[in-house]
Amino acid sequence: MHFILRGLVYFTDSLKFFLSLYGHKLPVLCMDVSSDGDLIVSGSADKNLKIWGLDFGDCHKSIFAHADSVMGVKFVHNTHYVFSVGKDRLVKYWDADRFELLLTLEGHHAEIWCLSVSNRGDFIVTGSHDRSIRVWNRTEEPFFIEEEKEKRLDEMFEADLNNPFESRYALREEIPEEGVVGLAGKKTQETLTATDLLIDALDAADVELKRLSQHKEEKEHGGVPDFQPNVLMLGLSPSDYVLRALSNIHTNDLEQTLLALPFSDALKLMSYLKDWSSIPDKVELVCRVTTVLLQIHHNQLVTTSAAKPVLIDLKEVLYASVKECKDTLGFNLAAMDHLKQLMSSKSDALFRDAKSKLLEIRLSYSKRLDSRTSSKEEKRKKKKQKNST
Repeated sequence: MHFILRGLVYFTDSLKFFLSLYGHKLPVLCMDVSSDGDLIVSGSADKNLKIWGLDFGDCHKSIFAHADSVMGVKFVHNTHYVFSVGKDRLVKYWDADRFELLLTLEGHHAEIWCLSVSNRGDFIVTGSHDRSIRVWNRTEEPFFIEEEKEKRLDEMFEADLNNPFESRYALREEIPEEGVVGLAGKKTQETLTATDLLIDALDAADVELKRLSQHKEEKEHGGVPDFQPNVLMLGLSPSDYVLRALSNIHTNDLEQTLLALPFSDALKLMSYLKDWSSIPDKVELVCRVTTVLLQIHHNQLVTTSAAKPVLIDLKEVLYASVKECKDTLGFNLAAMDHLKQLMSSKSDALFRDAKSKLLEIRLSYSKRLDSRTSSKEEKRKKKKQKNST
């Protein structure tokens, strides 16, 4: 008998280490062990199901299971059949021995968060973000795998005909309101690498801060040599080193990088935001990072006591920094507008109002059209009069 914890398998009787399981590219969100203890199935935010053997810890198969994160997996008791649910609103039924998709069940109108299978396997229960709990009963009606495959192929073909650029099972993105962070972009190798580099920078800064505090304590007792900073930090302070790693992330990849950041590292990152808000050219970056992290980890931040002082400090400092930056921008815009007026009073050619010029062009164009239409109507009237005479 075994149990799994963060990709590590231990014996339950002696708690000795048994296996390490590696393979998912993003955090593992769910897992289950078969009744006979032969297989482990894991679901991840990388949209894949992985089936592992408990004998040697090898990955039997990696299956691209859902169009979004896999939120729950469960074995049917005394079998190697697996149910999986995901954020793409689908329930899927798999054969873990043949690595085949048997059935796809539709019904939920939002992301499915959880799944449970009865002991006899005659029904399953799913819970969704659409505020509904659905019970799926097993019927006596037989189904054939080949027919199900043909149905799926026909559905994919019809979906491609109706909409060649979007998958039928793709998430329906909503247009975000003003001031709200939209959905993150596509996961790429660059965003994953940026996340790893940011985590490494946070860990290095954390170690350096501990060394600094330890050196300060030893210095108070006297007889301690000068502090030797970490060479890998390039002579920067821990805060500046993390800021350098964050600033190197491409603007388009920032949301996706923060989305892949674990909560513990996100909390470390938020502790540096107060210091960075005093840097004028980093206020925009700090506001963007704060907004994204608050939306991603809102529930955990509210329930974590360690996050309370960090949020209070940000509330006090960030508003003042944004206001100061806004005032500076407003002053600069007013100064530029004043210079524009001074230059326009001297020379009308440099700062001519483009909008008024455009209106003049449109008016002249509309007058030409009116004159043409009126001349055509007069010609038609003359022709009618000649024909009548």
